[in-house]
Amino acid sequence: MKYALYVLKFDTPVHFGCAEDGGKLEQSTLTYRADSLFSAICCELANQGHDQGLDNLYHAVATDQLVFSDLFPYFDEVGKEKPSEDQGLHLYVPKPIVTVERNTSQDYTDYREFRKQAVLRKKQKKLQYIRASKVEAFMQSLRKGTAFEADDDVIRNDQLVTRVNCTADVPRPYYVHHVEFSDHAGLYGIVGYEDDKLCDWLMQVLSMLGLSGIGGKRSSGYGKFHFEQETIELDARGIYADDSALYRLLTQPEATTYMCLSALLPAADEIPMIKAGQYSLCRRSGFLTPDGSPMKKRQEVYMIQAGSCFSDKVRGTICDVGRASAHPVWRYGKGLYAGLIV
Repeated sequence: MKYALYVLKFDTPVHFGCAEDGGKLEQSTLTYRADSLFSAICCELANQGHDQGLDNLYHAVATDQLVFSDLFPYFDEVGKEKPSEDQGLHLYVPKPIVTVERNTSQDYTDYREFRKQAVLRKKQKKLQYIRASKVEAFMQSLRKGTAFEADDDVIRNDQLVTRVNCTADVPRPYYVHHVEFSDHAGLYGIVGYEDDKLCDWLMQVLSMLGLSGIGGKRSSGYGKFHFEQETIELDARGIYADDSALYRLLTQPEATTYMCLSALLPAADEIPMIKAGQYSLCRRSGFLTPDGSPMKKRQEVYMIQAGSCFSDKVRGTICDVGRASAHPVWRYGKGLYAGLIV
């Protein structure tokens, strides 16, 4: 399978709902999960009347000819006023949910060093994402029992803004949480594919999707994006340090553990593999608009969160979660994996 990387620059703020906390407007997340991205692509094709495109997309995904990752943050050093020596795209992946047995014990004779390590450990607990080129350093720090020092790229600016609902007799204020990306940051995604033409077609659909936007509050102009640069075909040489490191993770032949890079929905016969791994669950839900008015989408589904680790690749599945809908409503749950040496 080939892999490509696409980089999205957002023209407006984004609001990605957080179903784990009830999907409240006052809360949102930084990243956009693969199942939501797949649904957004399907909606874009349906709105344009491309029924054949919908069939082709479903067939490609169902037969593993096309797989998506979640959208993860990136930071672009190029164009920065004071770039570091490591210029280029800083591509972040989830922090692995994995336990590593220590092979050494750490003794401190310097109190300042002890305090520094203690502060770094507190930061490490809150860490959500790690640069692709530093995943091995993170794993090494777990083996040694030392704290991992993460990059301090400024990726996001969170804001809680006040809106007014004027549809009722009495105007009522409400609050919306949104994320504004910094000038040199945004989200990127990975796509695995078998056919070059299929990948090119998908990028065209994503380009059109950028005009409509992704996430919530699109009626207020949220979630619009464009491609920051041309699609990058991942290979061993790479263009930057992180994209070549990402390719090594995706194709690691000596991996002992596999970290999922997408929201995963396992099939019934794959549950034992999930139980044997280390994982975190996320609640997924949504809405349908069959006649222009929102209604609850399907049953709520609990999925495996990106960053979860297993001893083998769990394929995952797609299921129809439509409720009182005249057509299938697919929840994407296929797995895309980075290989780790634990």
